[in-house]
Order: sequence, then C-alpha cells, then structure tokens
Amino acid sequence: MPVTSRAAGNTEKPFFILIVEDSRVQAEILNHVLESNGYSTAKAENGKIALELISQKKPDLIISDVIMPVMNGYELCKEIKKNESTRNIPFILLTALSDSKDVALALQSGADNFITKPYQTDYILKRVKTIIETPLDPPKATTVEKPVKFSHGGQTYQIGMDRSKILDFLLSAYEAAMLQHLEFQRSQKELRTTNEKINHLNQIISLSNSSLKPDVLLESILQKTLSLQGFERGALYLLNADKTEAQMTCYQETVPAYSDLQVLIGTLNLNDASRQELFIQGIPQFITLTDDSHLDRDSIILKELGAKSYALLPLISASVVIGALALISTSKHDFSSQEKSLITSISTEIGNAVQKTLLLKRLELANEESNLYLDIMTHDINNVNTGALGYLELLAEKLEGENKKFADIVIKSIDQSIQIIGNVSTIRRMHEQKAALKPVNLNDVIKNEILHFSTTTIHYAGTEAVVLGDDLLGQIFTNLIGNSVKFFGEDGEITISVGELDNNILVTIADNGPGISDDMKPQVFDRFRKGKSKKSGKGLGLFITRHLVEGYGGRIWAEDRVPGHQDQGAAIHFTMKLAN
Repeated sequence: MPVTSRAAGNTEKPFFILIVEDSRVQAEILNHVLESNGYSTAKAENGKIALELISQKKPDLIISDVIMPVMNGYELCKEIKKNESTRNIPFILLTALSDSKDVALALQSGADNFITKPYQTDYILKRVKTIIETPLDPPKATTVEKPVKFSHGGQTYQIGMDRSKILDFLLSAYEAAMLQHLEFQRSQKELRTTNEKINHLNQIISLSNSSLKPDVLLESILQKTLSLQGFERGALYLLNADKTEAQMTCYQETVPAYSDLQVLIGTLNLNDASRQELFIQGIPQFITLTDDSHLDRDSIILKELGAKSYALLPLISASVVIGALALISTSKHDFSSQEKSLITSISTEIGNAVQKTLLLKRLELANEESNLYLDIMTHDINNVNTGALGYLELLAEKLEGENKKFADIVIKSIDQSIQIIGNVSTIRRMHEQKAALKPVNLNDVIKNEILHFSTTTIHYAGTEAVVLGDDLLGQIFTNLIGNSVKFFGEDGEITISVGELDNNILVTIADNGPGISDDMKPQVFDRFRKGKSKKSGKGLGLFITRHLVEGYGGRIWAEDRVPGHQDQGAAIHFTMKLAN
C-alpha cells in the first residue's frame, strides 16, 4: 500500500523520495526498499542531475550519498538549503562516518539527518517514516539566524541552522554512532562465537588425526565433545548391515547415570519416522523434554532419568549415514542456531573419525589374517623343503653323472625357495620390529655370519668397532656374502674389510666374480631389480640389505673391486654409525 503525502484538497499521492547515489547497485537496493514500502522514488547519479530533477518535481525527501562525482552530497545539500523554494525539503546524508569531521561538514551543509553506511533496512525505513510523515511546523516569522562558527580538527565551520535542527541532527548522528557501535559489538560476538567454533573443531580434528587405537580414539573424541558442549552423557551408534537398527558402540559420561542406561538406550530402532529422518535422510534432531505428550520410548526413558534435552545427529561419511551421535543433557538447551551449527559440524568430524576407526579395524583384521596365512605357509613350506632337501642330499650321494647333475639342480632350487621364505620373513620383521637401535659388536656379527659359509674362501682381518644396530644386522652380511657366492665359481673369494669414512664405520664386501655393469650399479638395490645373469634370482636380498642399512642411518652403494675394471669383481660398500 502506498504511503501517501499531505496534498491539497482530497487528493492523496505517495510520498516522493529522491535518491542521489552514484553507485547503481546501492541506488537500486535503496530504491527497492522504499518502493516495496509504498514510497514513490526517482534516482540521480550526482548532485547536478538531482538539482535538475528537483526543478521539475519537488520531492518530499532527499536521501543522498556524500561521495559522488560532479557535485557531492555536501554541495548538493548547501544548494538545496540556500534556495527558498527547496530549503524545507528534509535532507538525509548517507556516509560511512569514518571521521568526526563528517558530522561537522554535514552540519555546515545544513543536512537534517545523518545515516551511516552500511545501514539496516528497518532503521532507514524508521528514520524515513519519522521525518517524512511528521507534520511540518507552521512557518515562523522571518528571522535570520546568525551562523554559528566553531573550530574542529584544525578547521573552522559555520552552521546556519537553528538550535532545534542542530539538536535533531546531533541526536541522529549520535543514534547512528550507537548503531555502529552495537553492530561492532554484534560482529565481535559473532567473531568470538566463530573462533570458539573453530577452536572446538580443531580440538576434535586434532584428536581424529591422532595415532590412538580405534576404540580409545572414539572414547576420547566423545569425551572431548561432551566437555566442550556442556552435555553430561553421550553415545555413538553404528547402523547394522540391514539398516534396521543402530547399536551403541561407545558411551561416555561426565556425571554418573542410572546403571542400566546403556542397556535401555543401547539400540535405536529405525521403525520410528523420526529415526528414519535421522538415519535415512540425515536430518539432525534437537529435542527439549518439557512436554509428556508425543514422546517416543527413548525420550520417555531419558526424561525419567533426569534428562532435560538431547540431540541426535547423523554420522555421515562420503555422503552416507553410517550411524548417529547422541548428546544428552540434564539441563535445558535452547539449541540456538549457533549451537546447532557447531554440534552439526562436530558430528561431521566425528563421522569421519568413526569411518577411520572402522577402516583401521578392518585393516587390523586383514593384517592379522594375512599374518596367520603367512605363518602357516612359512612353517609348512619350510617343513616340506627341509624334508625334501634331506632326502635329496642322501639321494645325490648315490647318484652319478647326469642324474647327480639333475639332483644338484633340484637341491639348489629348494635352497632358493628357503632363501625366498627367509627374505619374506625378514621383511616382516623389519616392518614389525620398531625397537630402538643398540650398541652391537660388529666383529661378533661378521664372524658368526662367516661360519654359515664354511665352503667359501672369505678373508677377514677383524675389527673392534661397535656400531648402532639390532638383531637383523647379521642379515646384511648373509645377503651380501650369499649374493657373491651365487655369482662366482669354485675359485671365488670374498674379502671383508672394516674402516672409517666421515666419522662413520665403512664396511666393504668385495669378490672376484663377474662384477656389476655400470648401468646396473645405481639400481642394483632396487626392489625386485633383476640383472642380466640367469642367476639373478628375485632381487629381494639386496633390496632388504639397502632397507636395513638405511634404517641404521647409513647408506650403501656398488663399485668395481678394481676401479675401472667391472669384469674383475664387485665391491659393495655401506656405512654404519658408531655407537659411541
């Protein structure tokens, strides 16, 4: 309905308001607000255009921005107020109020009112209504107000308005400043709420990313959520495979409850419509237990046990509801929009944490099963290999010629099978064994490993070095010596030497075998890297060796035994840290 103006006779017309604003967006917004509330409007891009429009049709009110091209708001207001035919048109200035000089300049220009930007719609409508619909005072006898001079901020201003207008203007400026202050306080409160929300979420996310065991992780997250949000009891539910019910998997409380509470609400049935909204549609539920009517079974139980309110939130992972979070309080929660938003955000993070724990549990189960199968295979295959090897060695002693040759080939194949199983077992131990390194007598390790190759010529002078290692250190020498034996013939020899390099221990294992080609040297320790020789095997031994050396804080590399002569044997060097 249009807001009508005072008009001659019985004719009433809508109040006409001129908007002076160089920003088209701001002008359209204000225009929409005014027209939607029954006012007639016109728009001008600057003060000069506004004066032209005013000469054609006199407005009931002028609302003008301050900063504009050609003619700004102060200049326009001065022109309006010095003209006898327009001086009584109420004039509202829109400004950001960033400096007290704005008020002084507005007073000097003769503005009637002052509204700060950005403004609230309700406030500007209230100001417009108050100004435009207040009956004008009857004309006073012609008097000339002597301009009042005052200084502010190093400048002198002149105000030609009467005292009542000055007072009205100053009150409007004060009201605008108070609104800005209240808006600032509101923004500060929102900022504190946002910071609190971020802080709470960060604490939940930090727990979610911790290395706690799955069950302990969920308990810790639930306990933290209760303490942060002011709830006394909480539970996590997971949907069963058929999605017919959700069973409690985790329960925490900060205040002891009735002992059978977990039994009474241990299962949530999905037959209820509200539960379907929760688990199927993913709609959170916030319940205040103040009315006995239309309470479901769980609400009745909780109310009888002293609960005043509770929240049920879906646990969602990858857009699928996997369970629910229940937060129960013995005090009333108004569940404001801020609290709902925060709790919902927390439930999202908990949903991700729950999914993580489920995946970890599945991984643990799969790991346990694979280890069980591997143990069975290793044990049974080794038993078969040991038995077959024993019978073959006895048989080989009785064979001659080509038959003995075939038996020896089978024996070597079984030896290779035993070696592969040993390598796999070593890899498992490397991954499972996380013990701290300890001082190890290197001489004892090397001598013990040499005993395993009694048929091979090995030159070793001994060492007094004590290095940092563990029970797997001997595997390095087993693999490197075994690799050399595999490649050289009956006249092959191995030399093991121990020295120093850059304050570390340097171990070298050299042989007089066929050597390692230059193109293979950089990659010979890669996993499953196979050389060109038919005897190259599966490549696990050297890969394991590199992994062990690097785990001890050293490095390993391959060179020629005789520099520049790769066909005269290989030399494997690796470093280890001294224990002292």
